[in-house]
Amino acid sequence: MFGFNLQKTKRHFTEVLTVKFPQREAEQLMRILLEDLFGIDLKRQLMNPELRIDEFQHFQLEQAVKRLLAGEPVQYVTGMARFGDILIKVSPSVLIPRPETEEMVQKICASVPKEKPMRIWDIGTGSGCIAIALAKHFENAEVIAFDVSEEALQMAMENAESNGAKVTFVQDDIMNPTSVFFAQPVDLVVSNPPYVCDSERAAMEANVLDWEPETALFVPDDDPLLFYRQILALSKKQLNPNGQIWFEINERMGEEMLSLCREMGFAIAEILEDFAGKPRICYACRNCFRQKKL
Repeated sequence: MFGFNLQKTKRHFTEVLTVKFPQREAEQLMRILLEDLFGIDLKRQLMNPELRIDEFQHFQLEQAVKRLLAGEPVQYVTGMARFGDILIKVSPSVLIPRPETEEMVQKICASVPKEKPMRIWDIGTGSGCIAIALAKHFENAEVIAFDVSEEALQMAMENAESNGAKVTFVQDDIMNPTSVFFAQPVDLVVSNPPYVCDSERAAMEANVLDWEPETALFVPDDDPLLFYRQILALSKKQLNPNGQIWFEINERMGEEMLSLCREMGFAIAEILEDFAGKPRICYACRNCFRQKKL
């Protein structure tokens, strides 16, 4: 028979990966490679123990394993990442979507009435994962996603199209906003802006520092909340009564975020914990409480 037996190939490359990764992580990486590169999921493997791959697929796996051993994140190797029930294209021009970001979106969808937001802003959209997920959930809302990076916006537009989501993408700098959309009323503002302090670089994993875009990660130590301050100021002018703001935040900055929200006129503010029990989500509103406690 032509080609390579998949099970033997899988065992071989898993063993190669254990040079750098623990056994369980190596197995998980191989599962992702097979599913995202070739569409071969675990169920198909179990149902077809004699499944074979061709020479080019074997070469692709070999190259992918080399990239993983060099420290490249698996999402950049495959060019895609999962975000809830949507598939997102990614590259080093955008951040890889994080579970914490997905959890924030889940909390928004569980808390905000589905018919409530008529206009949504996603500020610093990157891959577009937040905007796309919200557009698919709040089907009648107008979703506008902003980013300063033309390259990121191009990828976000491709992701919206492939996921059947209606989103308006706008290139603009939140620190010097010029878009006419920022002059319109808004019901829901969501953002995962840069929030990692420069001094925290030393504690970060190399596969983040070496591959993901610095401008989407880091803020100066002397003003770590600069993006939040600007977004709050802009949103305060345009937020409709009962409008809400949701942020992903640095887990070390919960109290500072609460203080900032109150200083800027958002008397109602909460810090919510993520699945790991870390304070990673901030909710703020001038005139309302969340509809449901989470």
